[in-house]
Amino acid sequence: MISAADVWPIVKARLELLDDARKPLIETYIAEIEHRMKHYCNIRALPDNLLYVWASMTVDAVRVDLPNADEIADTVGGGANIKVGDTSVSGGSSGSGVTNTSKAVIDQVVLDYRVDLNRYRQMRWGG
Repeated sequence: MISAADVWPIVKARLELLDDARKPLIETYIAEIEHRMKHYCNIRALPDNLLYVWASMTVDAVRVDLPNADEIADTVGGGANIKVGDTSVSGGSSGSGVTNTSKAVIDQVVLDYRVDLNRYRQMRWGG
């Protein structure tokens, strides 16, 4: 099974971050995406095959939610309109955590990756 520690190096490389200055902030996105993936799939741990899906989802969420953050702006065209699925963001803040706006973005990102996630989705029986 994979963990958040496995995802961070991939996210860092894809966002071309030069140091770990944004690691605490991006770890909040990694954790939120993990929670949403587990909830969507109704599973307790994420299988190894979802490593790159998890990383891609995190990168998408960060790029949409923080398009004007220093290093991230360089990877998205510097404040241009960004669209992931039905969610479009113009500008953005370099806030210090996952906000309500972030949660909406993350929900949309999860839905955009449902094709990748459906293979691991399990039925939950009431009781």
